[in-house]
Amino acid sequence: MKTQIGQVAEAIKSIKGCQFASLTYLTKKTKELARYTVNLGFSYHTAVEKSVTELEILMAEMVDKTALPYLAAVEVMESLKKTLAAHAEGKQNEDYTKAGQYISIGNGLNLNTVDNTIQLFGLLHSKVVLAEGEPQKPVKSAPMTIAKNKLRKVLSIGKFREFALDEGNVCGVKVNGDTIEFTAPTNYGFNLNPPAVNIGSPKTETVTA
Repeated sequence: MKTQIGQVAEAIKSIKGCQFASLTYLTKKTKELARYTVNLGFSYHTAVEKSVTELEILMAEMVDKTALPYLAAVEVMESLKKTLAAHAEGKQNEDYTKAGQYISIGNGLNLNTVDNTIQLFGLLHSKVVLAEGEPQKPVKSAPMTIAKNKLRKVLSIGKFREFALDEGNVCGVKVNGDTIEFTAPTNYGFNLNPPAVNIGSPKTETVTA
């Protein structure tokens, strides 16, 4: 007998023409509950190419070429170009720690071959926080790592998101125009079946549940 998530995956595979996914998602680590809209009709390769252009503009505006932000930008640029070179050979960047781990199902869904879970991939379009998560301890990262992460967040690839789907996160799926809507489980404690998605300018906002 297929699991509920397996049935959801089968339903999504049969959907044609959907460009967005709307889901109410509980982040397991932080316990933050938020409604996300992500763009499924995107090319990661194109996002990397766009990020190279964006970073070139940022680097040109940096005055001190010896300062940490510029040095961090150089390393991010090297990584982006390494990814593009790998793509040109039909490969993934060898630095990608999850290379070969996923099998594409379609419509932004991949199968994680390590634990057989379903992963949803997309570019973040909007996010509405419904319940704040638990306070997290500060991450003790090196200054260079912090600088590179800060840069990536402002590039197109910084919108890339991955969601692990299981019975605790989603219980159904339906189509609303060009949007796949994931139905939230009732055990979240909220009435959260996603409404029709307004495809406008990307934004992030916080509301009180």
